[in-house]
Amino acid sequence: MVEALLFEVFYFIKMKKELEHCNLNIKKWDLVVEKFDKGLQSKYFHFEQKRTVDSLPLKNGMCFLDIGCGTGWAVSYASSLLKGAGKFYGIDISPKMIEKAKENCRNFKNVYFYQANAEKLPFQDNFFDCIICTHSFHHYYNPSKALDEICRVLKFKGRIYIMDFSSDNFIMEWFDASARKRGDEHVRYYGTKEYIGLFKKSNIKYVNSGMLVFPFFPLKIHIGEKNKI
Repeated sequence: MVEALLFEVFYFIKMKKELEHCNLNIKKWDLVVEKFDKGLQSKYFHFEQKRTVDSLPLKNGMCFLDIGCGTGWAVSYASSLLKGAGKFYGIDISPKMIEKAKENCRNFKNVYFYQANAEKLPFQDNFFDCIICTHSFHHYYNPSKALDEICRVLKFKGRIYIMDFSSDNFIMEWFDASARKRGDEHVRYYGTKEYIGLFKKSNIKYVNSGMLVFPFFPLKIHIGEKNKI
């Protein structure tokens, strides 16, 4: 009886913290949506997203998903490369980001956006050929839960590409700790060994990782493949 009561208390506290963290991220990204596509920061994000999408095995008829899609740039870019010959989806936790993404991509073919949490994807099992997640994985309260969902919606042999800063050295560990102090919506950056473990836990085969921009830069793409139906 006592154990059951304690479990309910801890579960309630955990769920409350998850909801608070979700609301923090919604508030943060809703506030910056109008300036998100302006200035040097947007050019930086688009450059990195372009490098990520350019590394994908794109093919006609594929289903593509961008998790944490922001204002939809990577989704529209993938669609333009295939001239709309496929289905291209984006999800973001921020409703205002999704509104802006729909506005930005209104002239693109077969492009769809939904407001959703990465830990509960609004798609059927075995749906996507390819999923990307750029610069948002460090915000996820339950990374394993997000990867479980990614595995669920990927087709057999479908791939996930996570682009983010990697805490593979003491400089990035310090930077990560500093980022957590500056904003509660930041959970943490992960190192390559941690990604390998997280992927394995979610039945995703860790395929490879690659540096972006230039060697020794801490920004990496971590590639995983669903190897079980």
